[in-house]
Amino acid sequence: MKGRRTAWVMVALIALLLALGLGLAACGGSDEEQTASTGGTDSAAPVKGGTLTVTYQGEPTELDPAIAWEITSWSIERLTYQTFLTYAGKPGEPGTALVPDLATEVPSAENGGISADGKVYTFKLRQGVKFAPPVDREVTAQDFKYSFERMMVEPLAPATFFYEGIVGATEFMEGKAKEITGYKAVDDYTVEITLKKPEGAFLMAMTMPFTSVLPEEWVKEVGKQIKRKPLGTGPYIITDWTPGQSITAEKNPNWTGETSQWVDGMKFLFTANPSTALLQLERGEVDVLGDGIPAADYQRTKQDPTWSKFVYDADEIATYYVFMNVNEKPFTDVKVRQAVNYAINTARIQKLLAGQAKALNQIYPNGMPGYQADKTFYTYDPEKAKQLLAEAGLPDGFKVTFVGHNVDPFPKLAQAVQNDLAEVGIDASIKLMDKATYWDFISLPQSHAAIGLTDWYQDFPDPSDFIGPLYTHPIEGGANANFYTNPEVEALYKASNTELDPAKRIEMFVQMQDIIMADAPSAILYQPVWNGMYGKNVGGYYYHPVWNIQFQEMWKLDGK
Repeated sequence: MKGRRTAWVMVALIALLLALGLGLAACGGSDEEQTASTGGTDSAAPVKGGTLTVTYQGEPTELDPAIAWEITSWSIERLTYQTFLTYAGKPGEPGTALVPDLATEVPSAENGGISADGKVYTFKLRQGVKFAPPVDREVTAQDFKYSFERMMVEPLAPATFFYEGIVGATEFMEGKAKEITGYKAVDDYTVEITLKKPEGAFLMAMTMPFTSVLPEEWVKEVGKQIKRKPLGTGPYIITDWTPGQSITAEKNPNWTGETSQWVDGMKFLFTANPSTALLQLERGEVDVLGDGIPAADYQRTKQDPTWSKFVYDADEIATYYVFMNVNEKPFTDVKVRQAVNYAINTARIQKLLAGQAKALNQIYPNGMPGYQADKTFYTYDPEKAKQLLAEAGLPDGFKVTFVGHNVDPFPKLAQAVQNDLAEVGIDASIKLMDKATYWDFISLPQSHAAIGLTDWYQDFPDPSDFIGPLYTHPIEGGANANFYTNPEVEALYKASNTELDPAKRIEMFVQMQDIIMADAPSAILYQPVWNGMYGKNVGGYYYHPVWNIQFQEMWKLDGK
């Protein structure tokens, strides 16, 4: 997802294969790849009480689960909303295990939750779960059906393609049917979903917040303000959102989940830049850095005898890259796109980030199935870039606006790329905007954003989450800022959904990467490393391999 920070070295959990017992890929990495102090997961017994204060440089785009798809939104949104399934609340490999959220169990062939042909999934709901006040009523299967169908026809919903394999979904989205016939509320506590064909990553797709449940009456009451007034079943309620400044959350009195509500409330602040936020944390004014440690301060903090033990490092299954909109001239020409790839000195950019970036020259980050350690698609070669520009009829280069948002590290990345492009004759003027506005801007074709920065953090541990959103299905409001599509890739991606042989399936994704990198809609910059930090008075901090920072699992050591 956009701006989404997820970590840990893992390979795919092919959900259908696991459920049917047809295959299992290895998973996880060594403990050396992740470090935390005793103030985190190994701290003393949890304490109740107090307020957890978190800083972010930018506020969420919104908190409507049908639309939101970036890190800050999901991190806060998950306090309020729940889905059928989630991932175990543990760091590292154990955190990639699917567990029930509002379902009573994870569907499998053994418990009757998945049919023998792998096409019918049955979710049994926990009884007695209530929506937060003021709705105050029990959640039913019909609420899930309403929420899902609402998401599938929401004009700016960016991830509907994950669910188009459900019977009747296409007809419903096209307005040819009044409901999704393959998504049934069998009774108050049973949802049955029928697929056209088996899908290897379907259960993982059903963990995504897009499938969250919310009450229809609340949506009707607040209208478009649902993006700022979320209401679900989670442990906390968003009670106030002051745009550009803060979001406040309080305990949901109707919460019945297994996770305790350790803190009484949470405060998310959006006014401080990362370096200022770090100083505030060191002074005890804030508890957690939502954005992590600024690159300029990382080495100093990491070597500080007092604060180094509150630093949490982990490789991230993510990538930062330059997108090129293939519908905007001159990036309609593949030679121009290839020239940009050769023009950027990615090694210098990685050095600039001082311990917060790893070399990456392909779509899949290290730790994602399909990654090839010895594969190099492009090298830094400005002369080759100039040659390609000349072949494209642009021997003197061209002028272009290079876009990005104003949250670190984007400003410094934009400057670095600008300098490299200038060396080959591309005059790029930088345009930065606030983060929430930016993600919407580059997702809309009418913005005509020709080239700029973006990033992608895994939503679930499978390569389909990198290819599907970023290099297929170019739609308004989606994550494919390149607006790229290739018939060969589309065909392979579709075929991979039903391929039950793990090795053959991954080989398909390797082929897709080869095609995409040759077409060069993106210039890959690096794989990020998470350098998080929490204060001396915080317990329960850890880095989740899928969900990032689990604010709802933290506590204040003194209960204040």
